[in-house]
Amino acid sequence: MQTIRKILALLIIFTFITVTLLVSGCTETVDDKEDMGNEEMEIENISISDITDVEWQWSGLIETEPASQSVVPDQENYTLVFEADGTYSIKADCNVGSGSYTLEGSDLALLPGPMTLAYCGSESLDVQYLSLLSSVTTVTMDDEQLVLGIGDNDGRMLFAKAEGSTDNNESSESLNIVNGTISSLEDGDSYPIILLESEEISNLGYTKGIKFVISEETVIVDPNGGLFDAKNLKEGMNVRVFFGPALARSIPPIGQAELIRMI
Repeated sequence: MQTIRKILALLIIFTFITVTLLVSGCTETVDDKEDMGNEEMEIENISISDITDVEWQWSGLIETEPASQSVVPDQENYTLVFEADGTYSIKADCNVGSGSYTLEGSDLALLPGPMTLAYCGSESLDVQYLSLLSSVTTVTMDDEQLVLGIGDNDGRMLFAKAEGSTDNNESSESLNIVNGTISSLEDGDSYPIILLESEEISNLGYTKGIKFVISEETVIVDPNGGLFDAKNLKEGMNVRVFFGPALARSIPPIGQAELIRMI
């Protein structure tokens, strides 16, 4: 009889210990989930004002498969500019383009738009840059640095704000950007030409404006990133022109428009 009581006592103690461990394990699991939830809540939402009206330059890339971290050379040749109207413009070495984006909290999607298709050379990162941008899923800020998350593998593109001024480099093939109003249109020898004037252009020393040739390779987009027919350009329209670094020495100077975006 005493033996049976001892066995029952041991069974009761064993059952108590087992239940205690199970409850303890469940408690730790719940706490872990709460901690994970808290960590996720720490990710701050990004507002449009945090990223717009800034020229972001691609400065680095962090990859996880395989793990690596690299610094981008010639960062000024790989830029990204967000506009408050939901559009963006990019410079990928010798090419330029634009598109639209959606931003919800920290979720970001870059929708592609018209893009020039020049060959920038074997050392260029333009193809990789455009491919990475098409895979962007999130955006965060790390101090003054813009961080774009790539796909599902925790890869990250790092962007730094462009400096207020850059040194001129005769060997650079990067494009320049000016904003202005079309003051006149004329038929050139082979292609139409627009005269662009603005206070910004005058401050650059071109008091009589700048003429831009619109060739078959010139891409023209409307404010939403859609294609715009050059035949519909009119005086008084406000545009942003991306053009090659060289201007013909004339009065006013003449340049080749690579991309024209209506603003």
